[in-house]
Amino acid sequence: MSPKVTEFRNPFHEFEVGFNVIMDMIEPGTRVLDLGCGTGTLLKRLRDEKDAEVCGVELDQEKVIRCIERGIRVMRLDLDEGLGGFPDLSYEYVVLSRTLQQLTRPSRVVKEMLRVASKSVIAFPNFANWKAALQYVIRGRIPMCGSHPHPWHSTPDIHPLTISDFRDFVDQIGGKIEKEVYIVNNAPTRSAFWANRRAEWGCCLISAA
Repeated sequence: MSPKVTEFRNPFHEFEVGFNVIMDMIEPGTRVLDLGCGTGTLLKRLRDEKDAEVCGVELDQEKVIRCIERGIRVMRLDLDEGLGGFPDLSYEYVVLSRTLQQLTRPSRVVKEMLRVASKSVIAFPNFANWKAALQYVIRGRIPMCGSHPHPWHSTPDIHPLTISDFRDFVDQIGGKIEKEVYIVNNAPTRSAFWANRRAEWGCCLISAA
């Protein structure tokens, strides 16, 4: 008998939840750079629905090809090498969705984002969510839940963080949080009570202080 595989639904990957939160933070007709853009789903929506001038950065060759097939301008680049090829304030927005916790040098990348664009949108799974915390405290195991679906030996997340950690991080690198949206029970909200424990995801609009 084959072992039972548990499937975790990740709300930020769903069309109507995560991407809509980011879309709402971006003004129409602006220039948008998406770091770790995947197959270009978000950029295609921004181009088609908000008349944005879009560009993506992606390392995976197959995803780069998919972007090109969609008519999305894309560069193949390892984010941990920095954004040296992008001039200062060459975009109005830089997006980093579901990738911050996977970077080797997150502070370098976010500082570069604040240089390249006047505003940045960053979305990340909240490691302090009560479901994840309960598994860690009660079961004594690395959490596996909706926002953390991978076992410890295959997770791409090397720097797990919480909403409180992110607020401190932005302050330390000289940034300012302009807007916060939380995903609680698969729904976005801006006024979540005890957000650091209840939210599965955080999504923030930041700028240079």
